[in-house]
Amino acid sequence: MDRTSHTELVRRNVVEVFNATDAVRRRELIEAMYHPDAVFYDAENTATGREAVIDAITALLADSAGLSFSVTVEPAALGDVARISWALSPPDAPAVVTGQDFAVVKDGTIAELYTFVDQKQPG
Repeated sequence: MDRTSHTELVRRNVVEVFNATDAVRRRELIEAMYHPDAVFYDAENTATGREAVIDAITALLADSAGLSFSVTVEPAALGDVARISWALSPPDAPAVVTGQDFAVVKDGTIAELYTFVDQKQPG
């Protein structure tokens, strides 16, 4: 898999997976894009295995109803690692959270996803 494929994978993860409001569609996307043994790390959680990743993302999105993720800086890749910067915003309003994801890609899927939150607005 080349750098373009890695960057497209992390872009689709932000835009498609994290914006999927339908649980069935989100599951399909994660099953297609994440390695079976994937690990998702953020400041509050470590989810190991695809089912745990699905549960963690579903819980995160439950706290983000009415908000959507967008790409703020074009993704980049080096070796088997890709990074992307994102924002979480209400419609037509400034971001309430910004951050970066770093993904380790294995067999064309996300094997490890590290999420770093840069900014949380008060409120």
